[in-house]
Amino acid sequence: MNPNDLRPMLTSMIPFISTVGIVLDEIGLGSAKATLPARREVQNHMGTAHAGAVYSLGESASGGVVLSMFADQLPKVFIALKSSTVAHKKAAAGDVVATATLKEDPKAIRARYDETGKSDFEVPVALYVGEVLTAEITFTWAVRAPRG
Repeated sequence: MNPNDLRPMLTSMIPFISTVGIVLDEIGLGSAKATLPARREVQNHMGTAHAGAVYSLGESASGGVVLSMFADQLPKVFIALKSSTVAHKKAAAGDVVATATLKEDPKAIRARYDETGKSDFEVPVALYVGEVLTAEITFTWAVRAPRG
């Protein structure tokens, strides 16, 4: 599937992305980039991005990575977020940019799914405002073939 088709596909599948105002900038095999523009509606009491909005941004970028490997299996495949870990580093005001990049080879993840009907994997996401690292989030995803 063409990577340019994945951005509108993900936004259509997950309307919350648009509700929060997240922009999916890029999706490629095993990587994705998304931006949360600075707006009052997504800020906290300090004028920086609210933690919930930051989490949603990171999850959206990591979801782009998942879609890059499994879009051809939709809608029959089951995809779910299993867990996540968040490390907030520094508050900074401005547009937040999330970059999600697999450490594991995306072809190996897909091969594991094709062989066994399941694959669990981590998608690390780094979030920045300008040059300032504001958070790191690791999302663990589960992908399962349909039963029966």
